[in-house]
Amino acid sequence: MAIPKRKHPRRDAWFTEISFGNSTWSSLGGIEGDVLAAEIISKAWEGGIRYFDTAPYYGSGLCERRLGAGLVWQPRSEFLLSTKVGINLDPFSRRPSVDRHYPHYAGFAPTCDYSVDGISMSFETSLHRLGIPSVDIAYMHGLSICDGGIDAALETGMPALIELRDDGRTKMIGVGANTPEIAMAFLQRYDIDLLLFAGGFSLVDHAGAKAVIDLCEKRGTGIIAASPFASGRYFSPENEAFRHKLKIRCSEFGIDETAAVVQFGLRQPAVLSVLWSTKTPANIDLTLEASQQTIPEDFWLSLKRDGLLYF
Repeated sequence: MAIPKRKHPRRDAWFTEISFGNSTWSSLGGIEGDVLAAEIISKAWEGGIRYFDTAPYYGSGLCERRLGAGLVWQPRSEFLLSTKVGINLDPFSRRPSVDRHYPHYAGFAPTCDYSVDGISMSFETSLHRLGIPSVDIAYMHGLSICDGGIDAALETGMPALIELRDDGRTKMIGVGANTPEIAMAFLQRYDIDLLLFAGGFSLVDHAGAKAVIDLCEKRGTGIIAASPFASGRYFSPENEAFRHKLKIRCSEFGIDETAAVVQFGLRQPAVLSVLWSTKTPANIDLTLEASQQTIPEDFWLSLKRDGLLYF
């Protein structure tokens, strides 16, 4: 399947409109989980996905290791790869760790570290876990997990991250933000290449995102629209009324619900890719098919009239 690509406005980098993050793989335990992860990444590659994202925090290194194993034999020039800094992994539990939000994980304590040395160490140890000696993008991470993380990242973390880009260790840098307020705090202060918009920018929750999107477009900052299903919260009871109205419109226009959710972000020129995750191989083909379903503009206009779409 040929997935369309979008070029970064300031960098020589092309992103497939659908990309894959592997945070959910920490729900896959044991050797069976390793095997299933390998099957998923193989199907994603066969489906045409060429941008992949991970982080040390996901499974305390488990997900980085699995992603690297699935990509290490692919031609390195044919895909983009990103990981994150800000949460480091301590094998000796020498520092207080943050809560693990994943059911399966390697035996490393995730610790917050936005120091210059901590950012550098986090990045380099990620390369070792991946088994791949280059990463195209490094994102600042853990801002809503670490106590004082936003202030520490703004003061010491970001200058260290910029140094990774300036000395050639990575090509692009960005920030992972799960609220528009966190995104604005970093966009207003630093020249970043990418915003990994992981909260507050999905079809079901985007009322406060417009100012962020406008600033990114003005600055030439590419947006990665992450977690279109809001990390599974899209399916929660609180969104039943929203989904009921959406399904009515989808039925009226003959559109798959998944297509509307996945393609929402791609309506914005500043968005380079929609990043999603799955632990089920069959979902790869289903999501890629939904991403290429034709959706008429009248559908989006109807959502605006229904009060489901703000822009």
